[in-house]
Amino acid sequence: MWPVILKIISYFFLTLFALGVVLMFLTWRKAKFVKPKWIMFGQIVALVSLMVFTALARNPLGQLWWNLLIILGLAGGIIYGKMVKVTQSLKGIMMNYTLPYLITWSALLVLTQFLTISSGRVPVMVLGLSVINTGLNLGMNGRVVWNYQKLKKGKA
Repeated sequence: MWPVILKIISYFFLTLFALGVVLMFLTWRKAKFVKPKWIMFGQIVALVSLMVFTALARNPLGQLWWNLLIILGLAGGIIYGKMVKVTQSLKGIMMNYTLPYLITWSALLVLTQFLTISSGRVPVMVLGLSVINTGLNLGMNGRVVWNYQKLKKGKA
């Protein structure tokens, strides 16, 4: 009975996440303040969480594949980061996420969470997609912080 209850709770939170994604899609064009400390905090938490999870799962990908997938994600994220508009306004330094990034990020996250909840385990493919998605986030948000710093110093 307990596993069924946990699965129901997991689907409930996945539904809440999906609703949050819908809200993001409705507001993706709206400029948001760039908050580098919070961006970096979120990315550090995500990376540490992935590393702990990978260690607990005894890294079924192997270190080589894990490293290659995170590098692939980082490269893709840096490309996405080049498409993010980081601009100086009277309000401060603002940014807009891009629709391709939001689609990729949300699809990978919903897919990996749904497959994990449904199967009750973490398939190797799902872990690989999670590693790529974390790399995408690190690369894209790293680029945003980089652009923020350039604007703040007046070099952009």
